Amino acid sequence: SIMFRLQPAAAGPVMQREACQPSDAAAAASKTWRRRARAISIAEQFSGTLVAVTRIEVGAWATAAVLTIFAPRVRAADATFGAPVEPAPPSIDPSPSPSPSPPRPDSATAQGSEPSVARWDWAVFPVVFYSPETSLGIVMGAAIFDDRPRPADEPRRDDNVNLAVQLTLRKQVAVSLNVTKYFDDARYQLTEDAAIAHVPNFYWVLGNNTADSAEEPFTQSGVFSRITFATRIVEALYVGAGLSAGWYGVSGVDAGGDLETFLKSTPASGSLFGIGPVLRRDTRDDALGAHSGSLTSFAATFYPGGLGAYEYSFYELDHRGHFSLGSRSVLAFELYGAYAPGHVPIIDMPALGGSSRMRGYFQGRYRDHLYVMGQAEWRVRVYGRFS
Repeated sequence: SIMFRLQPAAAGPVMQREACQPSDAAAAASKTWRRRARAISIAEQFSGTLVAVTRIEVGAWATAAVLTIFAPRVRAADATFGAPVEPAPPSIDPSPSPSPSPPRPDSATAQGSEPSVARWDWAVFPVVFYSPETSLGIVMGAAIFDDRPRPADEPRRDDNVNLAVQLTLRKQVAVSLNVTKYFDDARYQLTEDAAIAHVPNFYWVLGNNTADSAEEPFTQSGVFSRITFATRIVEALYVGAGLSAGWYGVSGVDAGGDLETFLKSTPASGSLFGIGPVLRRDTRDDALGAHSGSLTSFAATFYPGGLGAYEYSFYELDHRGHFSLGSRSVLAFELYGAYAPGHVPIIDMPALGGSSRMRGYFQGRYRDHLYVMGQAEWRVRVYGRFS
């Protein structure tokens, strides 16, 4: 094993490496940490406090990186931290986001002469952002995903777990967890999406023709979980079912306002439970960072009044396509529609805007039972994982 340490000195942090003879991977890792050490030495010129915090973070990154970089390269016969996984046969591919092209398998694994070991990679992403509905905010997130080498002609279907915590200057708090798990060479797919949120927000009357000045403040809170399970029946077509459950609440409503009128026909708070079919067709080359192919998904969820405070249905159709414009560039587009008849809670009413669809619009500025949108974006990989 190899350990990296950052230590303060007159000219900035000094990197020390100890243990065994360096391998090629160790040399590459050493370069990475030397670059980070130089960045820390520059930061020392500005703030001693900042440097102290940064040293702690770099130390944590270094420790985790040693495990991430070196542990997966242990031969299957010598592995002690996980059971060997049989290599997937070379034929059979969740939210499109750009990423480097999938790594190529080494010759031994590609030829099937030696079982491969699951190689888990990770990413930590502190992000400062601004949007109309949140003001200035910060997201602290972490992701873990299976980065096992696969044959070049096999679509990547990698297990992944994403956890994010969001805080904003408007005292909005949200925690989300997204999990995707594949079984039996991607024949079965299990997804879990869960969220807890407390969000001061604004309400406008339903419809397209509402005045900007007609906003009404309110606070929405909720706990929600949705799990789906689907099986591949032919090629890239999956069929399954989804189960949703949660609790929604609305508070801080202006007396005599439009939202109070809306809540006369829909409970201000209560539990909900829904179930319905799921249909997906996935031809993407990489589920975590598609460069080609498409994803078409349809889901219908029915919320019976006898199992919760709300009685309504939610139909959702989403189609996403990707066209490669070279090794570092992708053109992506999305067509999306949602229809929610019945006594829909205001939190689940189809709303335009947000961080994923129609960015730049206040999320919830326009709400109604029927919502259709389309968007396209050009993605360029700048360096490594950054696009």
